[in-house]
Amino acid sequence: MRRGRIERGTSEDRTEQRRKYRVRRGFHRFLAAAGVLAAVLATMLVGPLTGSARAATPTPGISITLTSMSPRSPDAPINLAQKITFTATVVNTSNTSYRDFAIGLERGRPLNNQSALDSAIANPPATDNLLDSNDADQQRPLPSHSSVVISYVSDPNSNKMCLCATAVYPYALVVRAQTDEFSGFSEVARTQVLVSSFLAKPKPVQVSWIWPLIDRPHRSLSDTVFTDDALAASVAPGGRLFRSLKVVTETAAKIRMTLVVDPELLDSLAIMADPAGYSVHHDGKTVKGTGGSAAVAWLTTFRAVAAKDDVVLTGYADPDVNAITRAGITYSTALDPQVKSRIRPFVPQLSTDISWPPGGTVTGKALDSTIASGTSAVVMTDAALSGQNNALARPDAISPLPTASGTALALVTDSGIEKTIDSILKPGAMAVSQAQQTLLAQLAIRAAAEPDQTHYVVLTPNRWVDPTPAVAVGTILATISNPWSVAMPVREALATIKPTDRGPLQTGAESMSAELGPDLIAQLVQVAQKVASLRDALSSDASAQLLGGFNLGLKRGESSAWRTDRAAGLAFSQDLSHNISGLLNSVSLVKPSDGTYGLSSSRAPVVVTVVNRLNQNVTVRVAVSAVPGVIGFDATPQTDTIPANGRKQIQLPTHVERLGQFKVTATLTTPDGQQLGEPVQLTLRATALGGITRTITIVAGTVLVLALIRRFVLRYRNRRRAAQAAGTAG
Repeated sequence: MRRGRIERGTSEDRTEQRRKYRVRRGFHRFLAAAGVLAAVLATMLVGPLTGSARAATPTPGISITLTSMSPRSPDAPINLAQKITFTATVVNTSNTSYRDFAIGLERGRPLNNQSALDSAIANPPATDNLLDSNDADQQRPLPSHSSVVISYVSDPNSNKMCLCATAVYPYALVVRAQTDEFSGFSEVARTQVLVSSFLAKPKPVQVSWIWPLIDRPHRSLSDTVFTDDALAASVAPGGRLFRSLKVVTETAAKIRMTLVVDPELLDSLAIMADPAGYSVHHDGKTVKGTGGSAAVAWLTTFRAVAAKDDVVLTGYADPDVNAITRAGITYSTALDPQVKSRIRPFVPQLSTDISWPPGGTVTGKALDSTIASGTSAVVMTDAALSGQNNALARPDAISPLPTASGTALALVTDSGIEKTIDSILKPGAMAVSQAQQTLLAQLAIRAAAEPDQTHYVVLTPNRWVDPTPAVAVGTILATISNPWSVAMPVREALATIKPTDRGPLQTGAESMSAELGPDLIAQLVQVAQKVASLRDALSSDASAQLLGGFNLGLKRGESSAWRTDRAAGLAFSQDLSHNISGLLNSVSLVKPSDGTYGLSSSRAPVVVTVVNRLNQNVTVRVAVSAVPGVIGFDATPQTDTIPANGRKQIQLPTHVERLGQFKVTATLTTPDGQQLGEPVQLTLRATALGGITRTITIVAGTVLVLALIRRFVLRYRNRRRAAQAAGTAG
């Protein structure tokens, strides 16, 4: 590699270059030997290193990333001659070119408890023991804006890696480089690699994987008309759900995972796969969907793996159970009979015994509703059940979960592990062995801290996981293929592992800000109320025909998918609101051309006309009331049935107590009071007196006559007295 540079120039130049190279190589080998000797002496005299205050000072623009390690968990000390290969990529994005660089390995203090590991993951500890350096073998240029893949080979014996304790070791792959032959080597980059070590085989860490197959709703009210054709792209080769299912198929022979599946997804795909086809709204038109063959292929593959893995169903459309129960909406996992018949061919058993609420946290009300719906185990984050998270080792993942509906079990995930999994399986991520080694360390530390006890861990990716299949498959299999770990199906664990009490439910772990938006929930509640009112106005058969789509449409509106896309969720609920309002406004009062009615008697009826543009008979209630401040008018509301696509005049008996005009409002509602159409303003002119008014008038006239008579009598008496007084005086 260096020979090309050495052979250029004159004979004397080449001789001098060779001499300098031999001197430099000898010096590097001396440093490496000294490092090995120091490591041996440190191990003999003081045991494992305690670390030092030396901290990495990375050079801007230089980085090193571990891309593979084999084996991931070395068999030390059983196989001290076992070769351990690290493959890393060194990247130089700076404008500086380096004449030579080399990679070495350093070791830090062994970690033997959860607290120490958590600290090391958050802040990689100092390492000061130069275990092994292949400077002479690995020297090569590192030009600016370039990357180099390099391998480093070591072994677990005491002269090198020194895996000589039951612990997790923090190692550092360190890059040293020089810009010219006189500057000397200095550290420019490093990365932490966590490696588990066991002096004897511990009792195993039992690992369960829960894998979601969930998507947002792609239908509103119709079973066969889709709002878009994005689901077709997702299940086609290369799509998100295609890749997610590929992970399941490629791991099925090695691990029995628990698949959490949204029945709405299966229902949508069953409609797409049906020979009758489906339609899609596109640019204001309805066109034929194109995903039929992709849906058939996906469902065929799913049916095959469903027989090997455990399948549990979410509520229809994967509802945000916290948000809906908080708003008083009923939560249920019961499926519509038609949905059951469509998805049953693809699912061995329609089971809902395990629930995974969005966010892994639940309110007390949501938990009660979940257990009451038939769930016996709930997947939760450790923030929801935080008890016994001690510094030595995490407790097992199964905990008792008392509720008002009975005692269930919690499957408690580890938030630190979940964060690592998310970093590995994030969209577009390529294999980064460094993060995978961290994940293995987070599992192995349980056995390292308590090697005489078995341990149980539940692992889940992000609910909307968008995986690179090779990375996801490699990660899943890596967690179960170590000397210290084994796969454990969730249902088997629930039946055999003794629960560890992790304390009471922490309902404050879930925040309303993470739930469905309040505007969406409020609109869904209003739509549900309007649907219920219109249902009361229809016969059962008519209700099924006109309103059948709202049952599933409202459930799709409650989907947890709208947590992360609130604008789309609100638009979805507004569409539902628009549809139910359109139905309600199809039954309305006919506004008269004049709007003035004459009442020829005190009990003459008011006549209004109702039109029904629906193709079903509708029962309505009509009322006419005086506007505020007007007295002397009353009308009796009437209930009647308006024929389909017809109109009908309805007479409302009135009672008028005075002459003149009355401003009144006619309203049309369902029997339970939900408004239909718009109110109509009417003017009534009363030309005849009512009974009370007539009585008042007669009484008033009588009083007036009596008053006049009294006045006449008094005047007559006064004059007579005056005349008598005058006669007496004369």
